[in-house]
Order: sequence, then structure tokens, then C-alpha cells
Amino acid sequence: MERSCEEIREILVDYADERSRQGWPSPLSPSESNKVDEHLDKCDHCREMLGALQRSLELAQVIWEDSLAEAEKIRIPIPHRIRKVRWPRYAAVAAGILLVITTSLLWRERVKPAGKEVSFTEIERRINESGSAARLLAAAELLAEYPDAQSIVKQQYRYIVETYPKTTAAAKAKLKIQ
Repeated sequence: MERSCEEIREILVDYADERSRQGWPSPLSPSESNKVDEHLDKCDHCREMLGALQRSLELAQVIWEDSLAEAEKIRIPIPHRIRKVRWPRYAAVAAGILLVITTSLLWRERVKPAGKEVSFTEIERRINESGSAARLLAAAELLAEYPDAQSIVKQQYRYIVETYPKTTAAAKAKLKIQ
């Protein structure tokens, strides 16, 4: 049984970290890594997310290495006390912040509702519904001119509202009922 995108995304950070730090103990089991590999072969969106995660990890590594190089160049003598430069700690914090920001952006993208594509058939159906509702509304308005037909007219308005609720004719019929 294949894992869904949501299940894969839960372990994608560990997978990206595993690939960037070869030689370190893996947080994923071999079967989990294989399942992620299989899913990534089929899913473009998850591959894009993996690419973004890897770029973030690479950037964090560059920041880390740059900060280490800078820390070794800086030597400020302090009388009576030797202070250690804490650049690696700051670099780790910066990398963590960068990772959190990237993860939150990816999370927001994941949680954002996907735009629903509407097919030609659906558009045609909506047009037909709107046309039918408009014709029924026009007929009801013509009947409204006759005092004896008021009960039929109200029934017609209710029918339009119930049958075609998402049309402009239904919105107009609601106003007439009230």
C-alpha cells in the first residue's frame, strides 16, 4: 500500500537531512527511505518540497561553515580573562531560524487549499442551471402581476431558491420571498 503525500511529508525533513549528512546515523529505517524514494518517483509536488528542504539545509551548512571560518579569524585579547567566541552558537540559531521559516512556508503551502479545477462540463452545467433559474424567475415575475397567482408565485420563488441555490436568480428570489 502506497503512502499518501501527507504521510510522506511528515518524514520528508528527516529524509532530506539523511541525504545531506551522509555517513551519519539515519533517523529513518531503510523501509521508510525506500517508501519515500518510491513516492518521490511518482509525485512532482513532494519532489519540489524535497528540493526546497535540501536548499535550506545547504544554506544552513554554508552559514555554519562561514561562521566557523570567521570565528577562527577573530582573536580579541581580553585582559585577565579569556573569552570564547560563540559564533557557532549564533550560526546554529540562525540556521534553526532559517529552517523554521522554510518549514512554516512549506507548511502554509501544504495547508493552503488547492485551487479546484473546473471542467468544461461543470461550466456548461452551471450555465444551464443559471439559465433555467433565470427563466423560472422571469415567469414568476410575470405571474406576480396577477393578484390571484400570489401563492403560486411564492412557491415558484421557493423552488428556485431550493433547486438553484448558487445562482443570481436564487438570490433575487430570496429577496422577493422576504
